[in-house]
Amino acid sequence: MTGLFAAQLALASALAWAGVRQRAVFWWTAGLALVALVALFFTLGSWGNSDTTKLSYYFGFDLSRVKGEAFWVLVAPWVLRLPYRMSAVHGLVVACYALVPLLLAWRWRALAWGGWWSLLLCCSPMLRNFLQNGVSRQALATLLLVPLLLWAGQLLALQRRWVALAALLSLTMHTAFAGSLALALLPRLLVGRARPQGLTRWPLRRPAAVIALAVLAAGLVLLVALALPTALEKLAVYVQQESYFNKYPLDQAVGRLQAAMALGLLLSCWRRRLGWRTLLSCALTRQLILFGLLYHLMQWSVQAVWFPQITSRLADVVGLFLLLVYLAWLNRYQCHWAVLPALFVTIDYWLMERLLPSRLLSCGLDDNFLCIPDRWPWQIRYWDLPSR
Repeated sequence: MTGLFAAQLALASALAWAGVRQRAVFWWTAGLALVALVALFFTLGSWGNSDTTKLSYYFGFDLSRVKGEAFWVLVAPWVLRLPYRMSAVHGLVVACYALVPLLLAWRWRALAWGGWWSLLLCCSPMLRNFLQNGVSRQALATLLLVPLLLWAGQLLALQRRWVALAALLSLTMHTAFAGSLALALLPRLLVGRARPQGLTRWPLRRPAAVIALAVLAAGLVLLVALALPTALEKLAVYVQQESYFNKYPLDQAVGRLQAAMALGLLLSCWRRRLGWRTLLSCALTRQLILFGLLYHLMQWSVQAVWFPQITSRLADVVGLFLLLVYLAWLNRYQCHWAVLPALFVTIDYWLMERLLPSRLLSCGLDDNFLCIPDRWPWQIRYWDLPSR
C-alpha cells in the first residue's frame, strides 16, 4: 500500500511536469493513471471496513438496508458481480473524487497543480468519514452535488441541464439529500446576478425545452415522494434513538489542516496585497468564509454533543465544499502555490497517521481502514441467503 501511494506521489509530480511544459497528452495519461491507482488503493484499503462489508453481504438478499435509495436498489445485482463487491464501488467513488480536481485544473488552466489537488482531496482528514470509513453512498451523493455548488457559486460555466441531472441522480443515492442539497445551494445567496461567460440558459420558448423542464419537475417530485418518508424516518431515529457519532472533525490533523489553509490565505493576501475591503467585496471570499464558519460550527456541535449524530454526518459534506471553494479562491487570485502548506499537512497526516501505523493493525479482527484483503475475490464466500 505504501508503494501504491508512492506511485501516486510520482504521478502527481509527473502531472506537474507535464502541466508546466504543456504536454496535454502526457498530462491526461498520467492523470488517468493516478485515478486508476487511487481506485485500486481505496478498493483494497476499504475491504475490512464495516460499511462496505455490511453492504457486500446484505446486497445479496436484503435490500431494505438501502430503503428509499433507488439507485442502489437498481445497481445491487451489478455490485455482486464486482471483485470485492462494495469495496470496489468505494474505490470507484474515491477515484471520482480524484478526477474532479483534475477536471477543475484543466478548466481553470492550472494543469501543474491538478495531481496535487487530487491528493489533497483523497487524503484529507476532513473527508475521513466519507473516504476512509467507506461511507460510499453519501460520498457519491455529495460528489454529484459538486456541479450544483460550482453553478451556485459561479465558479465554473456549466450547462444547467447537466447540473440538474446530477442533482436529481444524487437524490436517489442517499436519504440525507436534503441537508447536502441545501449546503450546495448556499453560495447562491452570496453572489450577485452576474453569471460567468458561457453559462447556458434553457431556451424556454422552445417546445422541447418546456417538455424537458416539465419531465424534470415531474421526476423531481416523484423522487422526493419516494425518498422523503425514509429520510424523515431516519432523521427521527438519529434524533431520538441513535447515540453513535464520529469525532473525526475534532482530530488534531483537521486542526492542523485548518491552520495551514489559513496560512495559505494570509500568504496570498500578502503577495497580492489584498485588503479586507477587497476581500469582503469578493463573492468567492464570502463563500470561503461561509463554509469555514459552517465547518467550525460542525466541530463545535460534536464537541458540545449538540445533535452530533446529525452534524458529524454532514461535516464531510461541508469539508468537501470548503476544500473546493478554497482551491477556487487560490485560482481566482492566481496563488496556486499557497496550497503547499495544506498539502504538506495532508500528506504528513497520510504517511504518519494512516500508512505507517497500518502495519500494526490486526487485520481480520477489526474493521480499520487499510486492513487489506487476505484472499483473492473469487475465494470469498459471502454466504448470501434467501430472504425469509
